[in-house]
Amino acid sequence: MKKMLGIVILLLVTQLSFAQYFKLTANGFVSNDNKDFAVVDVPNVKQADLYKNVLNAINSLYSNPQKGLSVLEGESITLTAYEEKAIPVKHSSGGFGKTNYKYDLSYTLSFLFKDGKIRVNSPTFELKRWYEGTFRAGSGYGNSGWTTLNLVKGKNDRVAIYDQNGKLILEDATNGLNTHLNAIVKQIIDKSNTISNW
Repeated sequence: MKKMLGIVILLLVTQLSFAQYFKLTANGFVSNDNKDFAVVDVPNVKQADLYKNVLNAINSLYSNPQKGLSVLEGESITLTAYEEKAIPVKHSSGGFGKTNYKYDLSYTLSFLFKDGKIRVNSPTFELKRWYEGTFRAGSGYGNSGWTTLNLVKGKNDRVAIYDQNGKLILEDATNGLNTHLNAIVKQIIDKSNTISNW
């Protein structure tokens, strides 16, 4: 019992100390005050230094960031990245019961800079997974290919994160995306704060 209580307390402390810059809605990511960006205050640091620090942080955290970087020198950085099997989501795909699927995540993060402030635009993302064709008696194997997990369910979608009315369908996907993308933003911001300009 004591061990379980310790784990619960640790989880609560972890959640309280975790920076939540964005939350996923049926309209995409929004900040805590429902804007399409979040602002991080970094007092007494010049725009040029903030830009350099974030760029250095991204370069130290990603193995080959130049492939996905677009920069406007001293003003903005846009990072496009891809992670295989990054977001696990449990759902039905038309059959009986639910299955755990791991979706590949493509995302874009944009940072803009002013003296003492970093603006982080709402992340954009795409979730996809590869599926193998299944055998059907009389017709052989079905097609293999990529399937996309859309944000809002379209007319021909079997599954999506939200329905057409904005009701959450796949809580796993929302929680996974919230945790994953907020952790990436936090990691970049935290790393940029520890880089010293010498």
